Amino acid sequence: MSRSHKVRAARPVYIRRIAHVSALGLSADAAARAFLAGECLAGWRDSPDARYPWFGLPLEETEWSSRLRRAMDAIRAELDVDLAGLPLFLGSSSLQVGAFEARARAAKQAVLAGNPADIGAEIAALLGNRTSAWMFSTGCSSGLAALEAAFLMIAQGRIDKALALGFEFANETTLAGFASLGLLAPDKDADGLILGEAVGALLLSADPGDGPVWRIGGCRLGIDAWSPTAPTPDGSIIAANLAAVLEDARIDAADIDLVKSHRGRIPATDAAEAAALAHVFGSRPPPEITCKRQIGHTLGASGPAELTLLLALLATPDGIERHDRPKHLLFNLVGFGGSIAALALSKDKAADKESDRAGSIPSRKMPQHDGASPPLTLLPPVIYAMSSEALAARARQVSPVPLRRAGVLAKALIVGANCLAGRPARPTLALLGSRTGMSAATLRLINDVVLARELPFPFDFLATQPILAAIPARQVFPCENLLYQPWSDDTALHWQRMRSLAAVWLKAGRCERVLCGEVEPTENGVRAQWQIMEKA
Repeated sequence: MSRSHKVRAARPVYIRRIAHVSALGLSADAAARAFLAGECLAGWRDSPDARYPWFGLPLEETEWSSRLRRAMDAIRAELDVDLAGLPLFLGSSSLQVGAFEARARAAKQAVLAGNPADIGAEIAALLGNRTSAWMFSTGCSSGLAALEAAFLMIAQGRIDKALALGFEFANETTLAGFASLGLLAPDKDADGLILGEAVGALLLSADPGDGPVWRIGGCRLGIDAWSPTAPTPDGSIIAANLAAVLEDARIDAADIDLVKSHRGRIPATDAAEAAALAHVFGSRPPPEITCKRQIGHTLGASGPAELTLLLALLATPDGIERHDRPKHLLFNLVGFGGSIAALALSKDKAADKESDRAGSIPSRKMPQHDGASPPLTLLPPVIYAMSSEALAARARQVSPVPLRRAGVLAKALIVGANCLAGRPARPTLALLGSRTGMSAATLRLINDVVLARELPFPFDFLATQPILAAIPARQVFPCENLLYQPWSDDTALHWQRMRSLAAVWLKAGRCERVLCGEVEPTENGVRAQWQIMEKA
């Protein structure tokens, strides 16, 4: 992972409020107390092939939309602030698949009545928020993708506050998909994933308020493209991401007091993470804490859900007795499909409210470019429409590796990267948006799982995960990371936001070039638009 082009974030960003719902409770404090008591509230959920342990929310409601409403009521009550005009950043790996499943059962056919991104507007309305949500769907790192975007935009003075939220709700399709890959634990004490539903929300602000507060020193996402289900065995990619976030935060590894490790009980992933932590900390590792055996693997909600749980338990007397009063925390996540993420936090004192740290800019009005951030170049867009056959042929032509069972998004990304031809190789982020996205693949799974009551084919499930497009893409161009954004119908707004996010990533030094794209599968092929933004 290249870090020579890193630029320090401009101003501090603080976590002002948190909210949490999970199998352990309907507030962060309740969940923290249950966690410290060692409670493990796993139930069971049926899949077409077997029954698997499952961490569901403790709700009486059984209908998907009712459960969503009840969960968001709890989040809104715990935050206890006016959320009406707050920029909202949402991350989820399954979006509203559960709602689509309910409609399929009622209609006895798999039909998407609406847009997958509609869940953003629904959640915003339930929270009393009147903004158009920024949506991210990057597998297990979705919630941290949302948090990172909010963090960088506040750090660079584009906004002053934001709500970052990760959410994951019960659905049969995701459970059956992981079952088809053989990754689920058969019981709560065995190795393997135990899935769960959760929501974690963090109110971020440039203003620390009164009293001690957690400050985000750095947040980094990346791609470990070893395989769709496991990271590089030696942990080198994870270790590089952890080192980068520590450098962003200006924290030495020796100063970390507590690590929230992934520890998902998948042997290959756990071994790679252990190797990465050994590389970063050597023979003197800090204490570790892990959450998944008490709330489940909550996929797109994992980052915010586990982070809010951790911060809540560190604020309780029992948590302080068990873990002391850590000043520096390191948070690690190893996601399905190669996505990885890391977060560094520091506890600031009340006196820090009036002091500016080295390298920070206290003013809320900041220049578009400073001495460390050269102007950006936006190249003319490239637009094409292709049949499925032409897209597949072109993708095979430009890819140096076979594209067996590659999805439409992966093929479109590989073909779209052709607009980089003839340009110097530079670390590149792919930022993709779509209104229809994975709809066809999702419909196929709903038909198999919900209506036919069959496990899907593994490749059919993988085709619903847009983050997997980054794996073959890295064989074609230097793809540092891929972010996928489900879009509503306002494509002009989303393109404006995509360019804004690209500029933020470039200024933060995450890459030197961003390949922005809109990919819309059609009945007989694909329509796409691509545009490059890069440092001049």
